[in-house]
Amino acid sequence: MKVKDIMHAPTFVDPGNSVADAAKIMVRKNISSLLVGTPKDVIGMFTERDMLREVIINGLDSKKISLVDIMCSTELKSVMCRVLTTINWNESVEEAAERMMGRYVRHLPVSNDDGDIVGMVSARTVMNALRRRAASNFRRK
Repeated sequence: MKVKDIMHAPTFVDPGNSVADAAKIMVRKNISSLLVGTPKDVIGMFTERDMLREVIINGLDSKKISLVDIMCSTELKSVMCRVLTTINWNESVEEAAERMMGRYVRHLPVSNDDGDIVGMVSARTVMNALRRRAASNFRRK
């Protein structure tokens, strides 16, 4: 099974968007990561982990400012992950799992053969695909 068989559409946001705006999008779409930039120019990724690490944990040090104020005033470009690990849509689901484990990431932007970002896969999506394949193989035996 290839990555393109399990990927979902990516959601892109502007680097100037606030963390609060990003959180609203993530809740509304029931997703845990956003790509910062455009399909041809992705400059980073913002995940729930980034929100926890950079905003909430760092915000706890500032007793004078509320978390809502921090989220509203913090731009994604200041807290996003700038180093992206991507995968080509023709790679196997197993390769996606190996890359995630090797790089300690839970989300992979998926590129087409032209290098444009056309999808996303999450650790949950990859694990579900591997689980379905294992169950299918078990039933055949």
